[in-house]
Amino acid sequence: MAIWYTKTHQWYNDGTGEVGITPFAAEQLGEISFVDVEALEGSTVEQVKLDGNEPTSDPLDCTVESSKAVGDIYSPVSGAVTAVNSDLMDEPEKINEDPFSAWLFKVDASNFNAEKANLLDKDAYEKYIASLK
Repeated sequence: MAIWYTKTHQWYNDGTGEVGITPFAAEQLGEISFVDVEALEGSTVEQVKLDGNEPTSDPLDCTVESSKAVGDIYSPVSGAVTAVNSDLMDEPEKINEDPFSAWLFKVDASNFNAEKANLLDKDAYEKYIASLK
């Protein structure tokens, strides 16, 4: 089991299929006040496509909002969404408290071995966010 990261600041747990936003993203957003993941239930998602560091894919129909901004959510992997964490709709602050426990949705990855090359491991992600500061 490993945690993988995207340059759009989502994480993916290859053991559980959970997807969430990274601690860096949660910190940048500030106090998260609203989460809506219901529209993802039963949907199929595609791995985010990037041009350099910028996403060229449309964000998912999933909302994470704070007083500072609305965060666009992209999927780290392609596949079928098997669950959404509707508890976050009542307790969005859980993302700020522990971003790795407060997953947004679970996905049954359909092409993980091929898509893994597009993801970052922890060291590579930490170097990436250091380059943004």
